[in-house]
Amino acid sequence: MPHDSIGQFIAHARDKGLDHATIRMLLLSNGWKEKDIARALTQEALTMPVPLPPDTGGAREAFFHLLSFGGLYTTLISVIVLAFTYINRLFPDVALESSPLREGELSTIRWSMAVLIIGFPLLIFMSRAVLKDIAHHQDHAASGNRRWLTYLTLLVTAAAIAGTLVTLVFYLLEGELSIRFLLKVFVALSLSGLTFLYEFQALRFIPGTDVARRLHRTFFWIATSVVVVVLVWGALLIGSPMQERLRKIDERRVEDLQAISSEIYSYIYQDEFPKVIEQEGPLRALPESLDTIAQNARYYRLELADPETGEPYEYTVESGRKAFSLCAVFTDARTHDYDVFWDHPAGRHCFAFDVNDRRF
Repeated sequence: MPHDSIGQFIAHARDKGLDHATIRMLLLSNGWKEKDIARALTQEALTMPVPLPPDTGGAREAFFHLLSFGGLYTTLISVIVLAFTYINRLFPDVALESSPLREGELSTIRWSMAVLIIGFPLLIFMSRAVLKDIAHHQDHAASGNRRWLTYLTLLVTAAAIAGTLVTLVFYLLEGELSIRFLLKVFVALSLSGLTFLYEFQALRFIPGTDVARRLHRTFFWIATSVVVVVLVWGALLIGSPMQERLRKIDERRVEDLQAISSEIYSYIYQDEFPKVIEQEGPLRALPESLDTIAQNARYYRLELADPETGEPYEYTVESGRKAFSLCAVFTDARTHDYDVFWDHPAGRHCFAFDVNDRRF
C-alpha cells in the first residue's frame, strides 16, 4: 500500500541521516500530499496520535445558524408589515385611503401571512436545533459563525431603532405627528428593541444554565403570542380561502360581462381600424342573442356562461332596441372605489346599458 511505502521510505531516509525537512521536500517533489507526509512522519516518530482540534461545527453549524437567523429576519419583517397595515386600517389617512380594503392591501396581507406561516416555524425549529447542538458541544457557543450572525443582527436592529428615532424627531420638528405614526414608531421600536435585547442577552448568558433557558422560553412565548395575534387579525380581514375563491369567481363574472358589453357596442357601432369618422350613433340594431356577438367578436374571446354553474348569462333587449341589459347571479356584494358601475349586491343583478351612451 502507498502509506506502507512512504513509511518504509521515511525509515530508510532516517537511517541515511536525512532530517525531516529534507524528507518532506523529497516526498512533495515526488507528488505526495502534505497531509499524507505529516501522518507518516507522526506514525514513524511518535507513540501517540496527534489530537484533533475541538469540533467547531463548520458547514453544518453555519447552515443551522443561517436558517435560524433567516427565519428571524423574515418573521420580524412580516410582523412589522402586517402591524403597519392594520394600523393604517384602524387610523386611515383621509387623503390617501378609503374605508374598504383595496386589492393591493389584501395581497400585502396574504403575502406577509404566508411568509410568516413558513418563516416563524422555521425560526423555532432551527433555534431549537442550534440550542440542542450547543448543549452537546459547549465550544459551539463561542463559534465564529454564531457570533458573526448575532452581531450582524444586533447591527441591523440597532440601525432600525436609530432610524426610527430619527424619523420620530423629524416628524416632531415638522409638527406632523399623528396617532397612527406614533403607533408605527411604537411597533418598530418594540419589535426591534426586543430582538436586540434577546440576541444581546443570548451572547452573555452561558448556554444550558437556568437563566439562559428562561430567556429562550420567554422569547418563545412572546414571539408566539405576537405572531398568533397578527395572523388571527389578518385572517379576519381577508376572510377564508373559500371566501376569496368565491370573490374571484364573482370578479370573473364581472369581467365576462364587461367583455360582452364591449363587444356589443363594437358590433352595433361597426368598429373598424383605422376609424374613418366618428359615429354619432349605432349603425346596427342590437342582436337577438349573444351568439351573434360571440361570432363577430373583435377584441375578446367571449365567455357566455357562468364559470361556476354553467348557466348562460341573461341578455335582454329593451325599449325598442335602444337599450339592453346583462344579468348574472353573484355570490357576494361588490363595493369598489373605482369602476363603480360594476358594483353589485349578492344574488341576481342586471346591468343596464343605453346604445347611445357608449362609455364602456
